[in-house]
Amino acid sequence: MSDDDILAPDTDTSSVLGRERGFRHLTLLYSGDEGFLRGTLPFIGEALAGEEPVLVAVARDRIELLKETLGDDASRVEFADMHMLGSNPARIIPGWRRFLDERAFDGRSVRGIGEPIWAERSDEELTECQRHESLLNLAFDGGQPWSLLCPYDVEALDDDVIRAAHESHPLIAEHGTLRRSELYPIGDAGQGVFAGRLPDCVVRPAELEFTGDELGAVRHAVTQVAADTPLPTARVQDLVLAVNELASNTIHHGGGIGKLRVWSDGPTLLCEVSDRGQITEPLVGRIRPTPEQWSGRGLWLVNQVCDLTQIRSDASGTTVRVHVGLR
Repeated sequence: MSDDDILAPDTDTSSVLGRERGFRHLTLLYSGDEGFLRGTLPFIGEALAGEEPVLVAVARDRIELLKETLGDDASRVEFADMHMLGSNPARIIPGWRRFLDERAFDGRSVRGIGEPIWAERSDEELTECQRHESLLNLAFDGGQPWSLLCPYDVEALDDDVIRAAHESHPLIAEHGTLRRSELYPIGDAGQGVFAGRLPDCVVRPAELEFTGDELGAVRHAVTQVAADTPLPTARVQDLVLAVNELASNTIHHGGGIGKLRVWSDGPTLLCEVSDRGQITEPLVGRIRPTPEQWSGRGLWLVNQVCDLTQIRSDASGTTVRVHVGLR
């Protein structure tokens, strides 16, 4: 049964499927293991029947559940542990781009299943996952044809998380039907992705104002705070590298003067760089730089080495906060 076949009778198919040759972003609302299988197996089966490459990026237990149910057909499906791929949500879009480049380089249609949100996500991770879901529409709309199904467990997730799924997915799959989301803002993909304020520090941070001559002091400040935590040396080096990139961006693009703040919050070490610049490219840090590209590498590198990256930016300035787990 195809997506067209399970449309609700009152769905405006011309508007819902107007991009049927491009990117189709669906959320699957399900309950428990049985609901997960009911919603994902037909989607996978259609891909296999049509000889479409399919990648399933979900939690490890979901992967094992699907493999057991699919039997021999599991060998025809690619799997990725979303807890690894999407631990930092900013790394998920590059993962899907890599899948398209490797499996759909000739423009063929492919399918993906991605579950970036689970109940154990922190509030900060949930916020960035929701922003990621909106950015998917910007990243892939107007491109080659492929379908991405994003499962949401309505039993495990709060109502506001489910509402956000309606706001970031044009299509909703539930109880065997597909309908247009009434909350999806047509033509507004990626807007406001840097809007809002970050939560205040719960402890007094170490602070340093810096200019272009003081990048060494920035690196020293991060190293000094990290030395009082159980963070392994290799991870301290990763964090120092990431903050150095952020401070360098401040020098070159943020007015030349910035503020560093560093603090621990429970199991996490956080570093924050603020300046007077503004970031206007919604997908910054989510597109792999080319070998010939000399600029635009900083936030890409930050996303690769940090466990979470939060960007807030408007005309008054930019704040980038990075998280590294201590465990």
